[in-house]
Amino acid sequence: MLETTVCTFDVNVPYVEWVKKFDIYEAPARSAKGIKVIFRGVSKDNPEKAIVVVQALEGVLGKHIQENIEIFEKNGAVMSTAEPSLWS
Repeated sequence: MLETTVCTFDVNVPYVEWVKKFDIYEAPARSAKGIKVIFRGVSKDNPEKAIVVVQALEGVLGKHIQENIEIFEKNGAVMSTAEPSLWS
C-alpha cells in the first residue's frame, strides 16, 4: 500500500543550497527505492523551515531515513526538528 509522508524540518544552510543537494545528490537513492517526491518547499514566513511530501510503499521511507540520516544532516537538514505525519 502507498503511504504519503508530509514532513517539516529546519535547514541550517540557505534553502537554495539544501534543495540543490536534495534534488541532485539525494535523488538517486530515493529513486532506487521507489520514493516519489510530490512537493518540497520553503516556508514563506521562515526561510529556515522546509517541507517535503513524498509517496512510497509502506515502511520504505522510514528505513530510507534511518540508512541516510547522516547524509541528510550533512546536506543541511536538521533531523532532530523533523515533524512527519503519515497519510494513506
